[in-house]
Amino acid sequence: MKWVRRLGRNRSLRYQLRLSFILISLIALILSALLTYFGVLGILEKKTNESSMQYFLQAGDSINEFREEIDKMTKQLLIDPKFQQFLDNNLTEIPSRIQLHREIMQEMDVYLRNYDYLDSIYLYADDGRAIGVNGQKSALINDSLKQGHFYSSNSYHQVLLSNMKHTFPSIVWSGANRSEDFGEPSQPVAGRDSARNIITAARSVKSLYQSLPSAILILNVKEEKLFTLYNNLKSKLNGQIYICNRSGQVISHVDKQMLGSESKACRQIPDGSESGSLKKQDEQIVYSQIELTDWMMVKEVPIHEFIGDILNLRYQMFWIVGVSFIAAFIASALWIKKVTRPMHNLMEAMGMVEKGKLEIILEDGGMNEFSRLSSGFNRMSVGIKQLIEQNRLAEKEKTKAEIQMLQAQINPHFLFNTLNTIKWMSVVNKSDNITKSITSLSNLLRPIFKNTALLCTLKEELEYADHYITILNYRYGEGVEIEYSVAPELMNDKVPRFVLQPLIENSVLHGFERSGYAGKIRIEAQECRPYLIVRVIDNGQGMSDEKQIRVRQWMESDHMDDQAETSDEAAYGIGLRNVYRRIRLNFPECPTLTISSPSSGGLCVEFAIPISDT
Repeated sequence: MKWVRRLGRNRSLRYQLRLSFILISLIALILSALLTYFGVLGILEKKTNESSMQYFLQAGDSINEFREEIDKMTKQLLIDPKFQQFLDNNLTEIPSRIQLHREIMQEMDVYLRNYDYLDSIYLYADDGRAIGVNGQKSALINDSLKQGHFYSSNSYHQVLLSNMKHTFPSIVWSGANRSEDFGEPSQPVAGRDSARNIITAARSVKSLYQSLPSAILILNVKEEKLFTLYNNLKSKLNGQIYICNRSGQVISHVDKQMLGSESKACRQIPDGSESGSLKKQDEQIVYSQIELTDWMMVKEVPIHEFIGDILNLRYQMFWIVGVSFIAAFIASALWIKKVTRPMHNLMEAMGMVEKGKLEIILEDGGMNEFSRLSSGFNRMSVGIKQLIEQNRLAEKEKTKAEIQMLQAQINPHFLFNTLNTIKWMSVVNKSDNITKSITSLSNLLRPIFKNTALLCTLKEELEYADHYITILNYRYGEGVEIEYSVAPELMNDKVPRFVLQPLIENSVLHGFERSGYAGKIRIEAQECRPYLIVRVIDNGQGMSDEKQIRVRQWMESDHMDDQAETSDEAAYGIGLRNVYRRIRLNFPECPTLTISSPSSGGLCVEFAIPISDT
């Protein structure tokens, strides 16, 4: 293929497409010749295949129905309590065992009388116990060393034992067996062997209280029954019809001498092939695997029955070659024209983008690869424009934030020195209220500058709340009361620093406004693994349901203009939104902040913080 790569190197797309279609046309012609050849073979086999396969399917359905019937019999036997008791082998008294064996034999005998195609039924336990009937007599064996006819037979070692290890609990079928394999004596009767030809259906079984199979249940079917299921084909097709397994062993045949022998025709069937035909000297072999089995139904037909049809195929090759040429050239012209147009448009659009012209939109030309490429280019072009706009807005926001940070910068030493100066001036002037206010403010602000950690203990947060309430009472009078309902073991749990102060401020400014800034605030903490639930409850004027909905929407909104944000902060207070955002950013997996109205009046704000075990 090197010469093909050299021809297509450094060539235009159109040239490469034409070259590829020439190669495709050649391949199509070669395939046409091969298809014609196999078509000839198909016509040679047509008569045999059509008639044989039709009857094979009918016979296969009958055989599968028969196999399903045997499968149901084995299941019915297994659910019988007497068989379950035999498998468990838990009877210690000899009379009870004898009675159980008699009942099992009677049950087996009933099946043999009801189904005349059953030859015998046996149940072989792994411990050497065996029981069975064959229509003429019953058998009860206790062969712990497993030296009997059955355990030494070819049927047991090469077929049943090897297959049943991998097929439990399915049935394993074995053909070309003899009744003497199961311990029945073979005695000549009127110059003929009395041993019967049978098909064996075996299943590994166990009781309801056993985890592994402990016995083998065997139903032997007369080979004549299987033969009658497909023998009706013989009158409609010339040749021999028989059934063999995957190893090529004949298991059912009109000539009983062939049972158990190896069929040369079956050995020629390819591995894995389920149906088809092949030639063998002067015969055509038609075969079909019976569905859900490993049995193969075979028909050997003399080839002279259908060889005359070969004359009908002389002109088939010319027809296929002509149609292949025409179809290849038409498809080539249409496809190249369709593909190169969007490619050319895409190249032009890319050149315009290189020159800085964004938002170039190409027309949608269908659903092929180039059309999807054009759609991707359209999304890329629009995305670049949007990205540039987003970067511009991000830079604007960054500049705004930097200005706000510069405006908010305060020298901590200057602030504390100023507060100390005012404090000592109040001490000199004996203004105790001013001294206490400055002290509370200093205690409240000191953690901001000395400890930059985002979290603090609940005990520290409650102390901050005490300092803040002290400052509020100096500002609005002594009307604000605060109480705590917190278990001592929760004091060391971590919460966001200054998470209570905005909520307390919101309660005083918006909840106690009508009462002259006087009221009671209650702070509760409750452990509800894996969260610490904190509530701030006041007895103020409360909030209507409609306003609570508006407040939730305002807290959860991420995008709003400066004017709207300022007006909402004035109406609802910045504290709620501040706490909501801090919790959402630090603990995104926590339940959201909730607002409710207690039955006693006022407002309750609740939030959850994950409890850290460290």
